[in-house]
Amino acid sequence: QTSIISSSLPLPLYPAAPMAHQSQSMSTAVDNELHSLLEVGALHLGQQEFVKALKVYTRAVDLRPGDLAACTGKVEALRALKRPRGALKACALALRVLPGCQPLMLAQEELVAELGDDAQAILDEAASGGEAALAPLAGHTAASAAEGGEGAAPCPAAKSQDQSHKETKTLKALLSHSTKLEANLPDMASEESVAYRLARKKELISFYRDFYAKTREQQTAAPSTLDTSQYSKKKRTGLKIQDGHRPMPRPEFVEVPADHKQPVGTLSPAELSKYNCDSGRFLLAIHGDVFDVSDRPDKYGPDGPYHSMSGHDITWALWSGYDEEQEWDKYFDVQRCATREERNRRFQGLMSWWSFFELEYGVPVGRLDVYDREWELPPPPAVQDLCVVM
Repeated sequence: QTSIISSSLPLPLYPAAPMAHQSQSMSTAVDNELHSLLEVGALHLGQQEFVKALKVYTRAVDLRPGDLAACTGKVEALRALKRPRGALKACALALRVLPGCQPLMLAQEELVAELGDDAQAILDEAASGGEAALAPLAGHTAASAAEGGEGAAPCPAAKSQDQSHKETKTLKALLSHSTKLEANLPDMASEESVAYRLARKKELISFYRDFYAKTREQQTAAPSTLDTSQYSKKKRTGLKIQDGHRPMPRPEFVEVPADHKQPVGTLSPAELSKYNCDSGRFLLAIHGDVFDVSDRPDKYGPDGPYHSMSGHDITWALWSGYDEEQEWDKYFDVQRCATREERNRRFQGLMSWWSFFELEYGVPVGRLDVYDREWELPPPPAVQDLCVVM
């Protein structure tokens, strides 16, 4: 299966609105070359040809320093090559032109933690040498602000570097309590880990709630769907659901069941399965929490692209990036990954999905009993880094 962008740098889950800092006046030749580079780079990543991917993404960044896919692709390739110093510098330079970019901020936070005392020198080097990266966009940023007029949603590039640092520190501060709990935790595979598990989940949900709330304020498009039209057919081959992974505006008139959003209590997987696409009320579960998605029959009803998700737990699909039916209802203790780094980045991605579903469909209406003693589940197997777009 081919990766679009690794789950360590998840694609935004909110509407893909045009970015003001990506100049619409770029020549067709440059646009075509960039599109081709991004396609080739994604294919190299998917085939684990990381040196080739790095070369391609470096060219793409040189061509357009403010392109998110190019920047995240370069960082991903460097991380795959076990070059955290280069990845941190690439992150820092990218954040000069994309301040406040959440995927890059999270990646930088992880790399700073990995490098420890060496990180600050790299950040200082990037700060002193990053003016060239900003130059191609400076004029257009000003022009975009002028075109936006009074009351226009601010472009992310208009945010100060200081604000970007504040947002990164916010996430670190939010995780401080669970980090302390983990430091004193003797065994993750025990009931003693409950306090840590609850704290980390609560902290990340809080962060992403705030993130999506701010993002929505800055978006002009109403539906919260992800636009993947910029990706070619080859780049989407890792995504198997037919007719999915595309913009799907909310239908204007939907007849919801009488018990829509009513609490269902704690369900077993067998009980959850009764709320399938043919039941009239569509429920699905993410990390033990049950969401009512009945107001989107165009997605989760019998004719919707995600009809097979209704009545199932989709945690493993969101965690692993595999969107096929056989991945539903697979239960693992996701806190016991082989490495702490993989656990942290994948759990962050999972909680971003949890928060997105809450934003779209409201608070959970129930619990799935499988997760009541999550630490007794087997640890997750190793998986490829794939993009989840649903």
